[in-house]
Amino acid sequence: MGTLEKKLKELNIEYIKATVEEGGIRVDQLFFHDPDGNMIELCNCDNLPVIPLPLNAFQSYSLTDRNVRRQQQFQAQKFEHPVQI
Repeated sequence: MGTLEKKLKELNIEYIKATVEEGGIRVDQLFFHDPDGNMIELCNCDNLPVIPLPLNAFQSYSLTDRNVRRQQQFQAQKFEHPVQI
């Protein structure tokens, strides 16, 4: 994190530093804005333990996925049954 802070200072980029600690795991974070105003977070997330996903996690899908599938079905129906003008 020190190297990242040094580079941000060299580039004269304002940033905020934070630390999150839970269950004995500590993660350091740096937050700053890119030229478009989007907030960027850099962290030493390699400190976080990797928790395997259950097998059935791959069978479910999010609401966004469902909406995309509905849109694809709608588009397919438009081409199957075009409107005559």
